[in-house]
Amino acid sequence: MKKTLLTLLVLAGVSSANTANAQLPSGSIAPDWTLSDINGNSYNLYNLLDNGYTVIIDMNATWCPPCWSYHQSGELEDLWVNHGPAGQPGVSATTTDDVYVFMVESDGSTNAADLAGTGTNTEGNWITGTDFPIIDDASLASPYALAYYPTVYSVCANRQLTEVGAISASAHYANVGSCVSASGTNNGGLLSYNGETASCSAIDVVVTLQNLGSANLTAATIEVMDGGSSVASVNWTGNLATYAVEQVTVGQVTPSAATNYTIEITSADDNASDNSISQTLAPATAASSLDVSVQIETDAYGSETTWELRDASNALVASGGPYNDLTAAGTTVQTPVSVLLTSPADCHTFTVFDSWGDGMDAGYGAGNFAVKDAAGNTLLSGGDFADEDGGKFLSGTTPSAIEENAINGLGVYPNPFTTIATVNFNNNTGIDAIIEVVNMVGQVVYTENVGNASGLQNVTIDGTSFTAGIYMINVKAGAVLTSERVVLTK
Repeated sequence: MKKTLLTLLVLAGVSSANTANAQLPSGSIAPDWTLSDINGNSYNLYNLLDNGYTVIIDMNATWCPPCWSYHQSGELEDLWVNHGPAGQPGVSATTTDDVYVFMVESDGSTNAADLAGTGTNTEGNWITGTDFPIIDDASLASPYALAYYPTVYSVCANRQLTEVGAISASAHYANVGSCVSASGTNNGGLLSYNGETASCSAIDVVVTLQNLGSANLTAATIEVMDGGSSVASVNWTGNLATYAVEQVTVGQVTPSAATNYTIEITSADDNASDNSISQTLAPATAASSLDVSVQIETDAYGSETTWELRDASNALVASGGPYNDLTAAGTTVQTPVSVLLTSPADCHTFTVFDSWGDGMDAGYGAGNFAVKDAAGNTLLSGGDFADEDGGKFLSGTTPSAIEENAINGLGVYPNPFTTIATVNFNNNTGIDAIIEVVNMVGQVVYTENVGNASGLQNVTIDGTSFTAGIYMINVKAGAVLTSERVVLTK
């Protein structure tokens, strides 16, 4: 939906601070709200959920063609007729009475005339023929992290939310059947795994515990099982009301290889069906040497993609992006960035960001990323994510053979410096080396081509005009890059 929204925002002259956010991930707890429809009727989300309804929220804008197409399809109206609340306008006498549908016009720049189809910022009359409630209120855009129109959420009785998209009435109702609701008196449930999945050291196992019983949940034993053996556990205590949640750290595990663990509630419980979840955890992959290659293939919206590589002390080692956009769906293979790491056998973290919040493979080209070592082994990879992805890996202990054609020995002194800094490095590439000074928001504040002379190079940089702060000194020769973090004081 991203491309459509970008075009329409420009055409309609609409600006919205929420368009840079990622939508709420499926499995999130839906924020509660109390809102009135255009007829003055008030609704509270949690009250409807407590009364057994699954709530469908269609967040749209009157000027949005895909929103209008979905509205005109009649799928939400069919859902309302056959499964909506008994006795409400347009609802069948044979309704299953277990679904509530809301249209939420979520753009604050539109008005009542636009809803009625008589304004200048609309696709048509949204009111006539719509029996389910229409709410004209942009206040949900922020707590529901609205990223594009339409965004359609389904909210179950236990408050768990799923972004379902513009699906059919039958598909909506099929999702209703998979919803979890409270049962029994003492009933803890595990909703999701929330910790790391790979690490250079021990992994904290973190889960979301929810009270799915009628009485307050005050205690539960949670264990991490490797086959039939318990490898970590916690005796949790607290006071959770029905449907309240809490993130619980169960303990630490240190897998020697990728291992599928079962995390489960083992204390007395009225419903065992919601007591366990599975999660594969693994040690971070180790690189074969000190040099790695960052390989990025952007989708049509390359300007949304940036990345960074940090060492164990969180110092920035290398970064890249944003990149250029295309005029149509497709991909661009960006020049690989070779990075010579300076910390042997050290934990490094690679993170790729998408400023829109829909990753690199969301229908505008199958974009992807990979971090590979000198032997071609893939340390990290992906592309289908929301606002960020990546992970950790261990650097090797020795440079690889390709260092013979690399930039190495980079040093900057003094560090910190006040005005003048000297950059030392060996250029063994045979091509021109470029020095860049980059500030911490990614702006290049200085660049110099120092030629292709081989051996030890000494280059002086005058930082008199720079503001005090942290900078990265990048030395690049073609696809080869190495970096050093420096501090400028005034």
